[in-house]
Amino acid sequence: MKKQIFLLAFLLFSAMAGAQTKDEKNNISFGGGKQCYNGDLGNSWFDPGEEWYGFAMVSYSRYLNRSFDALVFCTVGDIGRCRDADADPAILNLYARMSSGMLSVKYKFANGYLLKDESRIAPYVFLGAGINNLTDIWTHDRVNQGNYLTINGGVGCGYNFAKRYTVAYNIGFGYFTSDRLDYVVKPKGLNDMYMQHTFSIGYNF
Repeated sequence: MKKQIFLLAFLLFSAMAGAQTKDEKNNISFGGGKQCYNGDLGNSWFDPGEEWYGFAMVSYSRYLNRSFDALVFCTVGDIGRCRDADADPAILNLYARMSSGMLSVKYKFANGYLLKDESRIAPYVFLGAGINNLTDIWTHDRVNQGNYLTINGGVGCGYNFAKRYTVAYNIGFGYFTSDRLDYVVKPKGLNDMYMQHTFSIGYNF
C-alpha cells in the first residue's frame, strides 16, 4: 500500500513539473537513490551483484544567469562494500552511514545557446566540493570514522512539464582527499571514491 501511495504521489508531481527560470529563481528538490563505493576494498560502481546502499537527499539551487546555477546538495544514507568473507585472501567488508553536504556550480545546456531556454529537456553538469561524515554501522572497526573532504562532480538531466515543477536524474561522483576511510592506504593509486544515482522531484519559486 505504501508503495502504491508513493507511486501515485510521484505521478501527480510529474504531471506538473517545470523549469527553474529567471522568474522562478529558486528550486528545492527532494529525492534519493543508490550510493556505490570504489576504493581499496574493490569497485562496486557497476557491480550488479553488490548489495543496495540507499540514501535520501534534499537540495537547493539558485538561478545565477542563463547558464549557471548555484547548488547546495545534502544527503544521508549508507555506503558499503560486501565481499565473500571466505575468499582467499579474505577481503573485509565496509558498511557505514555517510552524511554529505556539497556546494557546487551547475552549468545548464538549456541556456539559449545550446538548447532553448524553455526546452522541456534540461541537461546539465556540475562541479564543486563537499564534506562527508562517516560512522561505522557494524562497530567492527572497519570504517575510519570522521569527516572527509571530497571533490564532487557529475551530470544530470531534468524534464520540464509545467511552470514550477521538475523531475530529474543525475549521476554524481565524489573523490575523497584522503585514502584512510577504509583503513587501507596504498602508496600508489587513487583515493577512495563514491558514486550516487539520484532521482528527484523539484519545485521552483
